[in-house]
Amino acid sequence: MDEKKEICNDMMATSKAVLDAMREDFQQLPPEARAKLLDMLCQSGVETADWWWDVLVGDGDPLYRELEPLS
Repeated sequence: MDEKKEICNDMMATSKAVLDAMREDFQQLPPEARAKLLDMLCQSGVETADWWWDVLVGDGDPLYRELEPLS
């Protein structure tokens, strides 16, 4: 059971790290490029516009704000 908890926690941490890296890269773009990229992503049909906004501009993916590592 401990091994499964560790695997789940590692998966969560890795996913959050990827989203954090995306956000960091996005923030380094010039404002015009950020606007174009965000618009393109929101229209892509991959996730919702709100999700992209949260991840790239807002407080991050709501899932990772609510979930805590398994103990």
